[in-house]
Amino acid sequence: MIKTNISIFLSIVIFSGCVSLEPKLEPLDSKVIPKEWKTNIENNSNDLALIKTSWEDFVKDETLKKVVSKAIENNKDLKIALLNIEAARATYRISRADLFPNITGNMDISHSKSLNSSNNSTISHNYNANIAASYELDLFGKIKSLNENALNSYLSTQFATNATKISLISETINAWIILASNMEQLELAKQTATNLQKVYELTQKRFTAGVVSKNDVYDANASLKESELNVISYSKKVEENKNALELLIAEPLKEDFLPKDFESYKNSLMIVKSGVSSNILLSRPDIMEAEYNLKAKNANIGAARAAFFPSISLTASSGLASRSLSSLFDGGAKSIWSFSPNISIPIFNAGENQANLDYSYTQKDIALLEYEKSIQTAFKEVSDTLITRATIKEQIQKQKELVDSVSKSYDISLNSYKIGVGSYLNVLIAQRTLISSQQALINTYLEDLTNRVSLYSVFGGNEKVE
Repeated sequence: MIKTNISIFLSIVIFSGCVSLEPKLEPLDSKVIPKEWKTNIENNSNDLALIKTSWEDFVKDETLKKVVSKAIENNKDLKIALLNIEAARATYRISRADLFPNITGNMDISHSKSLNSSNNSTISHNYNANIAASYELDLFGKIKSLNENALNSYLSTQFATNATKISLISETINAWIILASNMEQLELAKQTATNLQKVYELTQKRFTAGVVSKNDVYDANASLKESELNVISYSKKVEENKNALELLIAEPLKEDFLPKDFESYKNSLMIVKSGVSSNILLSRPDIMEAEYNLKAKNANIGAARAAFFPSISLTASSGLASRSLSSLFDGGAKSIWSFSPNISIPIFNAGENQANLDYSYTQKDIALLEYEKSIQTAFKEVSDTLITRATIKEQIQKQKELVDSVSKSYDISLNSYKIGVGSYLNVLIAQRTLISSQQALINTYLEDLTNRVSLYSVFGGNEKVE
């Protein structure tokens, strides 16, 4: 009995060696990704640990860390991505199971009553117990190719989830710093409105004294109303920013999640250093996703090719039969077995196999172009981000110097107007220039922060979802 089972198992396994019909993927064209960036910034480093930092190291502000943690914990997009990983993992496990024999145990019992030639009834009992195994011989690699497809699709989904996590982190940080900048703009608008209210009151007094014309009063009032409209506008933006952040963290925004001091922005996010080699892009999650998607499509070609060859399957069983249950597992039982090879040869299917093969080649070509495009897009994103990084320090410095100069000019114009020397037109021009330069400085700070987030994102972060 044992020898029989072993012989059946060996009959199934002996043909398990297969020939893969998958085409070899050609090396990536060196023209697809340049060897170095067009723009380098200070403190270049070859250390990938510096280039691909995790968000916990990237985010320095403790309040922002709480917000990002909540987004990772609650965000629905990330949860959907995690479920997609589970689905892909299950699909791979199902496909992998086809590589092994399917072994089942069965037991049959039958009782029957019949009439013999003497018109007497007889009762018979039959008991069968057997182990059956079925297996498709993967001589041409069809099952292996389908398994490769499932595995690479699973890995592609996993990297897609890593990319989703990085995108979520970047969006959350950007939403928080945009909220911080608009809160700063709102504070500036309120301070401006307070100052213009004083100027308006001064202008009214000077008009009552007959020193200035009615036109100056109208101009002062117009400037005041404009600043009050700015307060309303930025108040609206702040509330919209809060709503956007609540959507990302999937819960109401607590007071202790709000930005506190925009002036300390320099310490809220670290600057991710750029590396010399552009090959680090090949480890970006979205590019890895495209790479494994390409491998999955390539595996489909092997499965489509195998469809042109015969499909051979084996079914075998071995067991015991007895007329009595008590003798089924002792010396009174009879040994039974069966071995049924089956072959299916494609003869005519109206070109279906060829069409499937052509389709697989087309899908692989599309995946290859998508892979190359994702690399080129990544290189452009990094180059654009480095261009901003290379000039942002100088831009901030020049903008601060502009604000300082315009602020002094405004003070001189206002003081001259107060003592009756200067005109209100000069005050109005200096005042609007000052407000514009102060708003631009806040926006430049914001550009610096968003650029740091972009560097974290375009280099691929260092996030994994298990």
